[in-house]
Amino acid sequence: MDYLPQVLVCRRCNSSFSSDENYLLCVLHAVMVGSLYPDPTRYPEAATILRSNRHVVRSLKKGPDGQLLQFANLQPFVLFPDADKVRRVIVKNARGHAYHEIGEPLFEAPELVTFVPLGQLSPEQRDAFETVGTDAEFAIWPEVGSRMTVQLLDEEAMVGGWMTVEAGRYRYSIDWSDAITVKTVIWEYLATETRWER
Repeated sequence: MDYLPQVLVCRRCNSSFSSDENYLLCVLHAVMVGSLYPDPTRYPEAATILRSNRHVVRSLKKGPDGQLLQFANLQPFVLFPDADKVRRVIVKNARGHAYHEIGEPLFEAPELVTFVPLGQLSPEQRDAFETVGTDAEFAIWPEVGSRMTVQLLDEEAMVGGWMTVEAGRYRYSIDWSDAITVKTVIWEYLATETRWER
């Protein structure tokens, strides 16, 4: 996919995240359709992904104290995903965005990694999350020659400080005014924030 932003990284390091990314993909499909066994006529993509990853489905069914095994038809649908697997994917993506956009290689662990469904945020929390940067817009400019410099000069590149990779599927923002903060929204469902203090 030539149209997607790409960053050169260590092949071994990048491939080490494949199982975690696959795990998150399964979690998102299950949550969005409300089942670990979706109807293939209604949800063909989710059914194919989840059927192809039975080991992930089995791990998700276990849940705390086997809750989902005892109550298979629990309503509303509830999952207890492995937070470490999800966190590793979020941090990997955040590092890639920071390096790609502002040329910051971030090898150390971030000070903050959070993720929550957008629907669980209060209106005030949602406004705070969606707001990018400081009141003095672009008070601190990125390094000259970085990709972000070009983005700032292109009015269509960012909407409200957000860059959309694929509408409805993935968008991200970067704030470097104080700490380096990378926010992402996955499938307009999962809100994430990763921060490195300077």
